[in-house]
Amino acid sequence: MADDAIIQKRTMAEEVAAVLRGRILGGRLVAGEPIRQEHVAKELGVSRIPLREALSQLAAEGFVTLVAHKGAVVAPLSAQEVEELFELRQVLEDGLLTRAIPRLTTADFALLDRLIDDSMGPDGLKRWGELNWQLHEAMYQPADRPVTMKLLRRIHDNIDRYLRLEIALTQAGRARGYREHRALVDACRARDIPGARELLARHIGTTATNLIDRLKAQGA
Repeated sequence: MADDAIIQKRTMAEEVAAVLRGRILGGRLVAGEPIRQEHVAKELGVSRIPLREALSQLAAEGFVTLVAHKGAVVAPLSAQEVEELFELRQVLEDGLLTRAIPRLTTADFALLDRLIDDSMGPDGLKRWGELNWQLHEAMYQPADRPVTMKLLRRIHDNIDRYLRLEIALTQAGRARGYREHRALVDACRARDIPGARELLARHIGTTATNLIDRLKAQGA
């Protein structure tokens, strides 16, 4: 009975974390905004214990900051954090891409083409973060590196709200992302590993530079 209670409590905390994470990624909770724990607990129908556990999980993921005597605050957008996250992304994705390209199948490319087309569809702007991850996930899945993929997913989740500045909120950024994704998939289809690696590095580097410049300008 005690074990069942632990499992149930842990599951509830994860569900609360998923709700709050979604609100941060969706812009409903913005950087610097305090999370009113009493209000959230009442709204979601949970006690303070799973809510505190959920906030601790989100703090470990970098989505919130726990401040003494103030509670939880949505973590600010940081140029330094962007730089580090994109450096990690470059290292992980380069290795996954190199390993995956020889293993990509016709079915994989059909999925990649559909995801790229979906990103420019009527709801592509609203779903950019989700579709961007699905594209990279489908591209790297044949590498058969589940632990690395799990780490990369965490990085993409943290990057998603930054991408809204550069891509999801700007038509030019969205169009650039579409072109770069298309070129990358074409290079993979041609089994051009050096070319694909170069395109990926440029894609990640350009996005990081644009985001860092935008965040520094906002700070100034």
